[in-house]
Amino acid sequence: MRFKSGFLVGLGAGYVLGTKAGQERYQQIVDAAGKLRENPGVQRLTGEVNRTVNIGKDRVAETAAAKAEEAKQTVASKADEAKQTVASKVGGNSGTSATTTTTGTSSGL
Repeated sequence: MRFKSGFLVGLGAGYVLGTKAGQERYQQIVDAAGKLRENPGVQRLTGEVNRTVNIGKDRVAETAAAKAEEAKQTVASKADEAKQTVASKVGGNSGTSATTTTTGTSSGL
């Protein structure tokens, strides 16, 4: 029993000291990050990176729009070719259907 209570006291003391040290270390990290963000060199570099990313984003958007228009024109051209091919094979009936029926007499063999 004595071992258990000593262990629990030690565990509690370690927890309290650890959390205080953890809070101090956390505050040190927060302060260092704040100083880093306030550094003029870091701010300048961040601005340059943002400008570069925006330029790249604009280029990608322009290229994607051009490729989409090119694909649209290609699809329209291929659709027209297919329409003409089907019309020539069917006989040039553009949208009308001509059906012929034959009536014959059947002999009841």
